[in-house]
Amino acid sequence: MTSTADRVLMTSDLSFDQRMCPHVPPREEPVRRVRTPAGDEAWLVSGYAEVRELLGDSRIGRSHPAPEERACYAGEPTYDQVTAADHQTADMLHSVLRSTLKPYFSAKRMLALRPALRRLVDDQLDRLEGAGPPADLHTGFSTPVIFQALCELLGVPEPDRSRCVTLMTQAGEGDLAELAGYLAELVGRLRETPDDSMLSSLCSAGATDEQVVQLVMVLQFAGVGATRNQIDYGVLLLNAHPEQRAALAADPEAMPRAVEEILRVSGSTSLPRYARADIEIGGVTIAENDLVLLDLTLANVDSAGFDDPGRFDPARFPNRHVTFSHGVWTCLGAPLARLILCTAFEALLARLPDLRPAGDLVPRSLPLSGGLPERFEVTW
Repeated sequence: MTSTADRVLMTSDLSFDQRMCPHVPPREEPVRRVRTPAGDEAWLVSGYAEVRELLGDSRIGRSHPAPEERACYAGEPTYDQVTAADHQTADMLHSVLRSTLKPYFSAKRMLALRPALRRLVDDQLDRLEGAGPPADLHTGFSTPVIFQALCELLGVPEPDRSRCVTLMTQAGEGDLAELAGYLAELVGRLRETPDDSMLSSLCSAGATDEQVVQLVMVLQFAGVGATRNQIDYGVLLLNAHPEQRAALAADPEAMPRAVEEILRVSGSTSLPRYARADIEIGGVTIAENDLVLLDLTLANVDSAGFDDPGRFDPARFPNRHVTFSHGVWTCLGAPLARLILCTAFEALLARLPDLRPAGDLVPRSLPLSGGLPERFEVTW
């Protein structure tokens, strides 16, 4: 953990050089009081056992009885939003959304999506190679691949996809209004003419227009954004470990386990949660309504949960990382993220085996930045 003044970032927002294996930060108290970048007090939970315990505890959730008075992490409305002011309503919505969305991430759906995703990856690599080195991997590959995959998943009509990707890119830079407006327009069309898309299913399940838009925003920031960062981070990680990269290029069937290790080390953004009652854990008492930040990334390098956590081991097994959360909070999009990462790294290693950073990179340490540079210049 590092801080600016007394404000502490979660590990997923620290610069990549501060969490690149074999670097492991010193273990601090597994549950401690901090001040967030937004200036509010919170509990930071970083121990592997404590994170898993709270992920399975019904006494924390995404609801808050007085949303206007809640503490925030980033001060960014989409990320810091709560799902409801009533815990029962929030739990019901969470259950309905999971049951509605689960079929869209089934093994059968992922198998059907694989050819389209491979075409997306290959097309984007064609563009990247065509532009020639140096190129910005972030804007020239990672971002468009992820946003196009999200459009495919949501069921955005083909004629709208270029526009939607542009609006998602703008939203990632802070301009949310146009994307929200487009999504509201699309939802309106789907209510009049339903189809078999994910967005249409959400409408049919009773989600309001606002809830559908919020869900897509959360997918972009907490799910899609994290996967995009994991592509960039994985390239850096493999570049820093050339022997493992060469072995992986020679044996593509080893990719699934390697992706799990990249996921463990790169970690993920964790959505803010609030205590619904007083909770005793890690020698402290978290008070009702307190903000709870579960540092999934730091939990993944806790020696209490992993042997030699500072070693990058693409063959590590078992690998019970919490990058995709745990229990009822397990990320529904995990199968898609795994598919995207496997497809992307297989293609990158096959077509650009010498891919590497072009010069020094200047990392960022800001809320929701992923700790990566705004531009990731690469050559090959």
